[in-house]
Amino acid sequence: MSSNEDKVTVSLGAEYLYTLEFEVEDPILVPNGPNGSRAVFEFIKDTGKVYGPALNGRVVGPSSDWALVCTDGSVALDIQLLIQTEDEQTILQKVIGRSVRAGDNPSNGDLQTAATNETSSGKYQYLNNKVLTGVGRKTGNKIKVMYYDVQEK
Repeated sequence: MSSNEDKVTVSLGAEYLYTLEFEVEDPILVPNGPNGSRAVFEFIKDTGKVYGPALNGRVVGPSSDWALVCTDGSVALDIQLLIQTEDEQTILQKVIGRSVRAGDNPSNGDLQTAATNETSSGKYQYLNNKVLTGVGRKTGNKIKVMYYDVQEK
């Protein structure tokens, strides 16, 4: 059992980097696996965009979410997407997170995510060493997530 002496208090700051928006197809379902049911959402071509002070571009294929609807009803996100920046660089983004579905309409929900990026582009290589925090919303088949770099103050 830990005591209050073991607790560390930190102050965090968040810098807004960019917003990601896209639309998804109706899911392909893989029901009743050992951990729950998979819902595979392909991103609809030419609907994805990225915009903000750190990054601007579009989402290109192949990009999809292999969401897991767990046996307790929670939804675990497992996304891989490709970003083509406006200056023609390619970034692979991997996202994990949770979606809390609206009780009155399960096609809507609040999103909390953690994203990592992989790129060889010098301009964007700083993203390789960050874990970004995303907060957003799913409304029907439309997704919007704002990404932040959260650091200790």
